[in-house]
Amino acid sequence: MKLDLKGCFALKSLPNSIGQLQSLEMINLCQCLNLATLPDSISDLSKLREIVLDYCTKLKELPMGFGNLQNLLLFSASGTSLSYLPDCFAQLFNLEELWLNNCTTFQDLPSSIGGLWKLKVLGMNMTHVKRLPNDFGQLKSLKSLYLNGCKHLKTLSKSLGRLEKLEYLSMQTNLSLRLLPQSFGGLKTLQTLDLSQCSIGEGGLPDSFGALARLKTLSLSGNLISTLPENFKDLNALINLYMSHCPNLVVVQTLPQNLEYLDLGGCHKLTNIPCLGDVSSLKYLGLNDCTRLTDLQGLNLLTTLVEVNISGCKMLCNAPGLNHNRALTMCGLNGSKISMNYDNNWSTVSC
Repeated sequence: MKLDLKGCFALKSLPNSIGQLQSLEMINLCQCLNLATLPDSISDLSKLREIVLDYCTKLKELPMGFGNLQNLLLFSASGTSLSYLPDCFAQLFNLEELWLNNCTTFQDLPSSIGGLWKLKVLGMNMTHVKRLPNDFGQLKSLKSLYLNGCKHLKTLSKSLGRLEKLEYLSMQTNLSLRLLPQSFGGLKTLQTLDLSQCSIGEGGLPDSFGALARLKTLSLSGNLISTLPENFKDLNALINLYMSHCPNLVVVQTLPQNLEYLDLGGCHKLTNIPCLGDVSSLKYLGLNDCTRLTDLQGLNLLTTLVEVNISGCKMLCNAPGLNHNRALTMCGLNGSKISMNYDNNWSTVSC
């Protein structure tokens, strides 16, 4: 049984008798813009599996008995005015998805959040959360964590490294985040990590970073790092590396050997990168507007390279082996000092 009241703009409250709908499994109150409270009797809906409160912008709190909804699988309250979750929320032992995106007044998760041991997805983009509770690492089933745009989040809980099933972590534009905890390397199942547009600088990546054995996609674009840690080369599963527009990046000393996509475009201080011949599976190379880059070695060994962009590299005079690569379909050279013969084997050349 479902109750769908989506977009009932005039709805201000629900009758207390709603608790008598014992067969109710789903309630959708999305965009009920004037809904300010939920009745206490909602906690009597023992079969309720989903409740959607997205953009009920006047909703500021949940009933204290909310933790009685033992069969709840999904709770979505994105865009509401919730500033906290009651302590009883941690009693929702079967909850699998929790969405609080764009709750701009939301500041703290309950200290007992680790009790949600079946939680698989947690979305808190654009909230004012300042920290993660100490027991956050007890979320043993968590697979996806979204913390984009949490501008007040300065540090991550040391227990984060105990999230043994986490596969996806996105923390874009967290401008106060400057370093990751040493325990970060404990995320053995992590496959995608997006840290673009944070403020991670020198020493911000822990020594344990190379232990992320299953990491396939990493974005560090727009951060303040000047070099990469030595153990970066140990990321043998890494396929995609996005590091464009890192204003302080000077040297890349080592690269994981199985990279297929490498974007270092717009790193204006970058002067050196390692021999690319050690990254023999590379298919895309982006070095556009690396205005201080003077040398590029190993291109002749990249037999799988399909696209290369070195436009705007005004100090780069030579790219040996580039014009002999028969796999290339796109080559951007404009603004560089490289000259070469075009032999009609490329589908796109930009000079």
